[in-house]
Amino acid sequence: MADIVVKRELESEDGELSLKVKKRKVISDNVGEEGEPECQKILSGFKTSSVLSDYTREKRIFIHGTLADQDAVVIMEKTPFREDDLAEFFSNSTLKLDMKNDIYSTYKLRAPPHLNEIKTTVVCPATKKHLNKYKRQESFLVEETKTDYESITLPFIEKQNTFSLQWVYNILQKKAEVERIVYEDPDPDTGFMLLPDFKWDQKQVDDLYLIAIVHPMNIKSLRDLTAEHIPLLKNIWQKGQAAILERYSLPANKLRVYLHYQPSYYHLHIHFTNLGYDTPGCGVDRAHLLSDVIQALVSALLQ
Repeated sequence: MADIVVKRELESEDGELSLKVKKRKVISDNVGEEGEPECQKILSGFKTSSVLSDYTREKRIFIHGTLADQDAVVIMEKTPFREDDLAEFFSNSTLKLDMKNDIYSTYKLRAPPHLNEIKTTVVCPATKKHLNKYKRQESFLVEETKTDYESITLPFIEKQNTFSLQWVYNILQKKAEVERIVYEDPDPDTGFMLLPDFKWDQKQVDDLYLIAIVHPMNIKSLRDLTAEHIPLLKNIWQKGQAAILERYSLPANKLRVYLHYQPSYYHLHIHFTNLGYDTPGCGVDRAHLLSDVIQALVSALLQ
């Protein structure tokens, strides 16, 4: 299996190490004595402690355990079906009958291994913050005022040792992931980089997911935005959609463009996803459409 490579990449949401096993003819830097990538066997020593959370709808599971005597989190997620693979699915898979009733029958299908990939992200060493982040927790909806933000939320953010943003700076400074950049506007005030989120395997546009990371370094989140940032947001809105249309032939009316609040990391970034893809975190309790944010800032400016 010389063409299976484990590629080391930084997770876009929190700077975590993402280990993805894919069928590619790529040369790996981490090759063992027998010519196989050393990382390929990384999970053989993983010892499970508990399941942090399990999402049956998204086919995702978050597992806490130890790896080389260090706390670790393993995230496993089934990859989407690809239309190009359907013919091989039907011709090379085996079926085991479960039930048949009139015209209805159900089976267990065993697909060829290369058509049954599981995207796997390994966070190691994992901190208590990682464990809390991935553990299923009870949620509460809170109306946060400006005073609440300044007196409660902002001090909490500044007090906590939040996840390192070095991986973000590496991208902006082109020290990492240069080959993944879809589009860049280098302007220091209104510029940004557009690149695929690691939630997207880039095999089909049905689950398209890209992130625009702004060049200005002093904007933590939606809360920091003022009227002076309208040119930045409009630039991302217009050029991001144009770049996606050119690269992926997906028009603006098929895109969901939004910001998270609270975000997963505190450097302003905007999400571009396929409108037909129900992405985690796209609900009204957390996602704010970029067009709504721009309109709110314009309205405030005119008052």
